[in-house]
Amino acid sequence: MPDSPIRPEVVVLITDLDLDRRDDRTRPYHRDGRPFTRAEHALLATSTKAEIAAAHTQMRLEAEWQRELDEMKDAFVELLMKYFAKLPKGSVVSDAVEIMTDEDYAEFERLAEIVTAEDTLEYRALHEES
Repeated sequence: MPDSPIRPEVVVLITDLDLDRRDDRTRPYHRDGRPFTRAEHALLATSTKAEIAAAHTQMRLEAEWQRELDEMKDAFVELLMKYFAKLPKGSVVSDAVEIMTDEDYAEFERLAEIVTAEDTLEYRALHEES
């Protein structure tokens, strides 16, 4: 018997399921607080083990990406603070950039593009190879 295909729309619903919502357990909710429609609820009820596994894999990857992004944000702040410590109170980022070493400036540019992106998908679309 051939494997059943994984339906992306089901995987997306599973990954968007708010598992922390405790106030209303009678229906599923999206992470943004919207209740699932009847059609979404019905589709969710047909999810297969393979789709649930795919959703868990996706959630694990998203959590890993978020951890990496958080680490880059921390590194960005640490880099700037290294230079702000040398500057008078009231200094701005451009003041810190002016006194950076070439190596730190290259790192600043790399991190600034990542941590200031509108969202991680924008960054991935610009930088990951297909």
